[in-house]
Amino acid sequence: MANFNTHINVAAAAGGVVSIVGLGEGWLSISQALTTWLLICIGGVLPDIDSDHAKPVKALFTALAVGSVVLVVTHLKPVPATPFLLLIGFSVFLSVRILGYKVFAKFSVHRGIYHSLLAGAFFMSITITLCHYALQANPVLAWGSGIAIAFGFLIHLTLDEIYSVDIAGARIKKSFGTALKPIDFKNPLNSVLMGGIVAALFFISPSPSPFVDWLVK
Repeated sequence: MANFNTHINVAAAAGGVVSIVGLGEGWLSISQALTTWLLICIGGVLPDIDSDHAKPVKALFTALAVGSVVLVVTHLKPVPATPFLLLIGFSVFLSVRILGYKVFAKFSVHRGIYHSLLAGAFFMSITITLCHYALQANPVLAWGSGIAIAFGFLIHLTLDEIYSVDIAGARIKKSFGTALKPIDFKNPLNSVLMGGIVAALFFISPSPSPFVDWLVK
């Protein structure tokens, strides 16, 4: 499998090409081009969140914890007194960063469900719904963000499969087929549960029609 530096470098290069083309053709503004590049980079390392001790995993849960604090605090009505507000924020951060990470590490297996096309759809659907409902992004931006994440995710899986083939030695490594797979065949229940979540998230997502109209105009 490809290492972290390879994944992030290839994702960054691919994201740069997409962003530059989008900017040059007038499809994206400068801020949108930068956001697209960043999302593709994030998608490019997301499949390795099932590596319990990987730096990207810890960084991801730290970011999730901070984001959760912001969402909770900004939606508290009425706003409590400062000491209670700090206590709530601190509690949310610790719950997501420590407890959430521990639970995730316990139930995740490297090269398991998160190295699958279903997981790509999972992160894509999460991105779309979060952008639309939490960040109040319009359908075009929401779907564009989700597709950028999915594109980076697909780059990661493809790289891992490419590295599973030893061209010089004319052999296929044992890891072949463990990355670019539709679902996790070893844990079908996990795949069914994730598939249900994906279906539910796409059901509540905004219609992709505005994005399609923007894409073909």
